Amino acid sequence: MDPNATHGLWADLYQPKLAPEQADISILGIPYDGAVCSRPGAAMGPSRMRFWSQHLTPFSERRIRLEGISIADLGDQTISDQERDFDRVDKIISALTNLPIVLGGDHSITIPVLRAQRKRFSNQRLGLLWLDAHPDLCDVFTGSKLSHACVLRRGLEAGIRQEDVCLVGLRSWEPQEIDLIENGAMHVFTAAQVNEAGIREVAAQVVRSLRRCEAIHISLDIDCLDPAYAPGTGIPEAGGLSTREVITLLQSLQGLPLVGLDIVEVAPPIDPSESTVFAALKLIMEFIALVASEKNGKMKG
Repeated sequence: MDPNATHGLWADLYQPKLAPEQADISILGIPYDGAVCSRPGAAMGPSRMRFWSQHLTPFSERRIRLEGISIADLGDQTISDQERDFDRVDKIISALTNLPIVLGGDHSITIPVLRAQRKRFSNQRLGLLWLDAHPDLCDVFTGSKLSHACVLRRGLEAGIRQEDVCLVGLRSWEPQEIDLIENGAMHVFTAAQVNEAGIREVAAQVVRSLRRCEAIHISLDIDCLDPAYAPGTGIPEAGGLSTREVITLLQSLQGLPLVGLDIVEVAPPIDPSESTVFAALKLIMEFIALVASEKNGKMKG
């Protein structure tokens, strides 16, 4: 622990004596960036997010009190062989009885996360909110089906229905993705559309689309943000979302059946200011606030 920390791990929400089944949230780090196609560095994301989480307070920006939420931190799962070790991650998350927050790592680590969530909610309609500059719908990229550019394609193959996927912030495309984007049933909201229509209108459309789902996972690639807000990522794409827009979108999900979050592509070595790490932590805490509000509402009810 940082001797200069102002709070405990995860803003005082971490309770080391709790087993995962006793906590509201399980945090799992996957410090892997072996599937990137350009600048590595995301393998350091989990450690830096944990480090700076000790300087956060147990409140959301809207002053939602988070102290009633308990977190079990499961540590890191290392990846040396993608296929084998992704199966291990799948099994760990599939066995959880609470809500996972998974820290990447490059976006490929979401492949076993989506497989596990599909298993956990096998009898329910699983929705996916995909926040990213890229759709990651390639079948094979740089010779691999487990590339960080193939994640959503693998998620669809795992059984997530196209009509239950909302993609927000897109602004870059590979040729093999275009048919699914233009002729598929997914709900696509580019960064330009967010700018033109306004985030509240887009958020309302996202909520309408996902409300039919019985469980909703969020996959958040930090490059959904414009590089002005998050320069520390492997492939920064100009013209992205603002931090305020993503916070507003997350806050609009209040009341929906959220079942997990992964946050990926945070590459601290590329951003010496670590503003990208702090942006990621801000979004994680706002997600936890949604969990806290739901828990408090059920307790009052």
